[in-house]
Amino acid sequence: MYTRGERIGQITLVIVALVFAVAVGGFLFGRTGEGPSGSGAQASASGAAKPPDVTLVQDTCCTQAARFMKVSWTSSEKANAVKLTVTPDPGFPCDSTVDATGMKGVMSCQGLLRGSTDYTATLALVTQRGTFSYQQKFKTMGDKLANVLWFTEFEDPKGEPLACAAASVRIVQNYTTGKDGLTATQILQQGQALNKSKDPGIDPVAIASMQKKLDARNNYHYYRFETREEATKSAIYWLVRSGKPVHVVSLAGQHDPVLVGFTGAFGTYYDDPINAFTQVIVEDPQRGDTRPETANHRPDISRSAAFQTGQPVALTEWYGAEWWLGFAYASPIRMPDGSLLGIDRNDGAYPTPHWAKSFVILVDDGDADWPSDKEGRVKWH
Repeated sequence: MYTRGERIGQITLVIVALVFAVAVGGFLFGRTGEGPSGSGAQASASGAAKPPDVTLVQDTCCTQAARFMKVSWTSSEKANAVKLTVTPDPGFPCDSTVDATGMKGVMSCQGLLRGSTDYTATLALVTQRGTFSYQQKFKTMGDKLANVLWFTEFEDPKGEPLACAAASVRIVQNYTTGKDGLTATQILQQGQALNKSKDPGIDPVAIASMQKKLDARNNYHYYRFETREEATKSAIYWLVRSGKPVHVVSLAGQHDPVLVGFTGAFGTYYDDPINAFTQVIVEDPQRGDTRPETANHRPDISRSAAFQTGQPVALTEWYGAEWWLGFAYASPIRMPDGSLLGIDRNDGAYPTPHWAKSFVILVDDGDADWPSDKEGRVKWH
């Protein structure tokens, strides 16, 4: 017979032995909850490996995304390889870069995605611990950007009509960032110091520079074209490629409506045979102002509230009317007092004529490394 104290001692020895056995078994046969899980990014609280922290950045995500997919990614863990899958299948190759560190890259496709379509881009990161997947879901823009808030150039109804481009800069700034930090008058005042010409308003350099100054993510540059037709087609291309409004310098270089859409079809690349359009859709900082007190500015030109939300303009009018692209950029221009003023670029950076005798648009070409005061350098056809 054992005393009560002896039985307690025996039980204690048994417990200690069991604990020792479990510890030895764990050492010999491997610990659970560590090492590669094989479960991708779907780590759970049960002990699966924690996936690397990955950040995906898509400038125009996610309900009116640009039809040219560009998604940058950064990872907290080195990727030895990456694989990109886009669904639905766009019909052309898509891939992701990975830099020398294995910690960042860019996902993109070789053509324009279909408009008004829900896509999922799945990035698979192959690391030393296993393969982990991350999804970016977005819907591409349709033929017209929605919710582009309009602003008038006539903040002072009795003021001179010099702030049309400044108001368009404000429109773009508000749409792309959701912020409205400066009025058109303030943009005009700051932008005039950035002009590379004698333009009494703000010229193409100042327009691009102010967009960049207001938000570094907006990489607008100006492009010149020999014909109004090529300028228009390129404006539509960049609208859908960037998912951002396009500045179109009109009225022989003296006005700046904003292209927000088109009527027709635009395929997967610039020279796609299915490309066809019959109208452009624009917001106009002057013609959208229907207040009686501003009607004395060009009373021969009609006004409509539709220019606040996007007014369709037939190509016959767009190509032929003085207000639109009836005339190329002109310099010099006749001032109200009868004098002539040269408004072409005159800082010596380019041979002259530069803007004069051409058709000029400003687009976000995504070229973040190129100065805003330079002519755009991206080639697309």
